[in-house]
Amino acid sequence: MTVMLEKPSIQTVTPCMLDPDRWDAGGDDPALKALCRACPRRFRCAKEAIESPGIEGMVAGVHVPSEGRGRQFALRQLQSLAAYGGYADQPEIP
Repeated sequence: MTVMLEKPSIQTVTPCMLDPDRWDAGGDDPALKALCRACPRRFRCAKEAIESPGIEGMVAGVHVPSEGRGRQFALRQLQSLAAYGGYADQPEIP
């Protein structure tokens, strides 16, 4: 007789889940970057961000401005992070 046990789902509560407004309005805050860089969801967060067209604020330790060249650079950084974590293809470097 085989007993099948379900694997318990463990959801890590991250700092951004506890206070999401802080990440939206936090700007380029070094304290927020440090929290993101230590987060176990960092690479998955980067993947989710590149799939969200209007994303801005602090995401996966990268400050994403609302527009301009800085935004494009930040989105490329997120793509690289997602790829490094195994969640996306490596971006093409122009």
